[in-house]
Amino acid sequence: MKRKWMVYASWAAALVTGLIVGIVLMVQPGTNKTTGIAQLLSGQADKSAIAMSKSYGLVLTRTYLCGVRDEEHKPVSLDRLPDVMVDYKGWEIVSADASKLILLKREHDLSPACKENGHFGINEDGMLTLFHGLPKEQEVVQAFYRINTAKMEASLSKEEVDNLKRGIRIRDLAEYNSVLSTYGEFQLSEEE
Repeated sequence: MKRKWMVYASWAAALVTGLIVGIVLMVQPGTNKTTGIAQLLSGQADKSAIAMSKSYGLVLTRTYLCGVRDEEHKPVSLDRLPDVMVDYKGWEIVSADASKLILLKREHDLSPACKENGHFGINEDGMLTLFHGLPKEQEVVQAFYRINTAKMEASLSKEEVDNLKRGIRIRDLAEYNSVLSTYGEFQLSEEE
């Protein structure tokens, strides 16, 4: 219970800090003029500025183990922002200003796109690579390490080597880790 309270308190503190910094930044230096949310809070804005200021941008960024990063943009009204933030506990605050808040979540899984069409293969430089689609299409998602192909061909069956050259389909995190583990023993060291 105490930990949950601390999480909520830290979210609230970060949000208030971001809003204050945004307001301070919007005061024009050397003048007494303010813009945007500063006007809203000081009562100097007209109705159209108030309507525009009430919308706040929430940017949800996810990074996946397979190297994919995606963003989702959500407009949120300022008065609903504290309620909405409860849905994103555990997300890191990357940045906050007067117009948007960027949150980051590191997913310990493959992205939906990698699960749908991810293939491990070897690129033309001999690196173990994750492709979106077959390796011959050369749409690289993530490159890992250079493979000692001579050692691999001497240790594995021709079928296993050919499978990697054609592309090994991955559908979940277990298959992803299995391929990395299997071919990791053929990784070239810095000295090689």
